[in-house]
Amino acid sequence: MPTVVIPAYNEANGIERTLRAVLGDGVGDLVVVVVANACRDDTAARARAVAVPAGARVVVLETAEGGKTNAMNLGERHLREQGLDLYPRLFLDGDIELEAGSLRAIVDAATRAGGAARVLAARPRFDASRSVPAVRLFYAGEAFNPYHRAGAPNGSGTFAVTAAGRARWNEFPTGLLADDSFVERQFAPGERETVSGATAVVRVPRTFAALRRISARKRLGAYELDRVAPPRADDRGSAGTFGAVARAMLPNPLRWPAFIVWAAVKTVERLESRAVARKQGTDRWQQDTSSRA
Repeated sequence: MPTVVIPAYNEANGIERTLRAVLGDGVGDLVVVVVANACRDDTAARARAVAVPAGARVVVLETAEGGKTNAMNLGERHLREQGLDLYPRLFLDGDIELEAGSLRAIVDAATRAGGAARVLAARPRFDASRSVPAVRLFYAGEAFNPYHRAGAPNGSGTFAVTAAGRARWNEFPTGLLADDSFVERQFAPGERETVSGATAVVRVPRTFAALRRISARKRLGAYELDRVAPPRADDRGSAGTFGAVARAMLPNPLRWPAFIVWAAVKTVERLESRAVARKQGTDRWQQDTSSRA
């Protein structure tokens, strides 16, 4: 029986779309837990209003305590308490929309893995259609990031684990920003799969200011993660990313504008991550409200 955990912080504008996409694949015996954490909008009410097809179940929990990993832990505790600690288990951000067939493809891939430990993800499709030109240029550069060209197993706002894979760690570390990278580091490169036929629509920031904030948060998350789960010896990670992108883009003058914007964001995010580090509570998450408008 597949289970899905969706942490959601102020996702009223997108949670219905996210849920409908998950339920629309017609995966049998599906259990979905939405955890609305510290929401100041009607995320929970909108999630409860989504029509649930026969054979599926949706549970909406609410907590006053913020934090994505806290919400994920609450969702998993609920599944255990209800005797539903079942797999494969998908973790899905509350603003991500899976394309049709994606959930079924992920479940099928987990079934093929048998009892092996696996982490599975959809391939991200970055939607910058509503973004300003500078943001579009950044993502044009990001397309040459070797990590994304290899499938970006934690870049899609969703990942699934088999039962053996989930046994690799206990609860998610409280307050951790880079939950997806934390999970990725529990698996050797050969145990990770970006599933063919599974795509997650990631709506990127609409404004350049929002992009900078999100980039700074990601950079801080990477710094924090190294203290909680050091990089694997068998994982090259992001080493050499800047050089790889430069080598791919600079020979073509038409790509120079995108490279300049991409390089500027990657340089500035190191400085701005310090400001994010000083924030407390849900503010440190630097949620991108521009893409949710």
